[in-house]
Amino acid sequence: MKNYKWIIYLLALGATVVGTAESIITGILDMVATDINVSIGLAGQLVAMYSIAYAVGTPILIAITSKIDRKKLLFIALLIFIIGNVIAVLSPNFTILMISRAILGVSAGVFAVVALGIAAQIAPPEKRGSAIGTILMGTSLALVVGLPLGTLIGEYIGWRWIFAILGIITFIPIIAIVKAIPKMSGQETIPLSKQLAILKDFKVISGLLASLFFITGYSVVSTYIAPLLRENAGLNSNTISLVLLGMGLMAVVGARVGGYGADKWGIAPTLIVSLLIHVIALFFLPLAAVTFVGAMFILALWMLGAWTTAPAQQFYLVTIAPKSTEIILSLNSSAFHLGVALGAALGGVVVEQLSLSSIGWIGSLIVILATVFAVISILMGKKKSRSL
Repeated sequence: MKNYKWIIYLLALGATVVGTAESIITGILDMVATDINVSIGLAGQLVAMYSIAYAVGTPILIAITSKIDRKKLLFIALLIFIIGNVIAVLSPNFTILMISRAILGVSAGVFAVVALGIAAQIAPPEKRGSAIGTILMGTSLALVVGLPLGTLIGEYIGWRWIFAILGIITFIPIIAIVKAIPKMSGQETIPLSKQLAILKDFKVISGLLASLFFITGYSVVSTYIAPLLRENAGLNSNTISLVLLGMGLMAVVGARVGGYGADKWGIAPTLIVSLLIHVIALFFLPLAAVTFVGAMFILALWMLGAWTTAPAQQFYLVTIAPKSTEIILSLNSSAFHLGVALGAALGGVVVEQLSLSSIGWIGSLIVILATVFAVISILMGKKKSRSL
């Protein structure tokens, strides 16, 4: 497809919008907690709810909607996403806000999986890593623009305005998708039980466990990063927004490096090195993030490692299940967001029972587990290749 790059850029724009709804809650967590009169630990479960809905709902809906035209499905997903934002704006209490997070999670999950599937389908084989990296770069742009800007909006005019603005902005990718993306037929309906048969391969299981533990370690820290910076480094909302901007910029760089590295340097080296960088950054986070400069450096390193891992890992899973692209991507998205939910929940326990500083060390230990499973999966793949 000659114009595949433009389609991928449009999908990346949509990923930026839905990604903002996911990431923004971490920047306004304490604001939401104060406004609806709950603890920070309980407010952190808004992250968990989004991710559980994403993890559980996405593979089920992808299976149910497999025959639907992919363009139409993207359109429907974004419309439901707008409804989720409206409910967030109007939510009178914590329960309704939790429901809005579930709606946002499911709609964003369907959009993300279909977008990644289209990118892997229309890009030439030698460009698939970069195509996936571009979609994920759109998600990381949410950290550059949406997260710091949203934090400032929440500080000055209230956090509800963030979701109102987000709902309005969603019409931009909707119009772009309707006008620019051609019809793309769905696939033959495959029973969920048959889809899950892919999990009989331990190479796939260990690869998905790598995703699960990678993002769990990431989420333990990312969910509570704003309170951590306020307590450890004594930063105010304006300075935290600047730090979040720096994190977002490095996330964009990481997503680009991950896609490029998977294509040019190889999936395994890119994946393992980026995971090790992630481990090191989280281990030193409690020690370095006590000043503005220290926080900027260690968080930039963390974002580089984590967001280099993301596209390399997704590309790796596509290569070990090339005939089941959407299935493996939906399972991986479920693993990712189950990890986000587990990380948010575990982080809440750590914050309440230990200290905010402890989340860095706990996160580092969990990402070590991710690295171990990634190595196991890669070695099993090489062993299987030699036996063929």
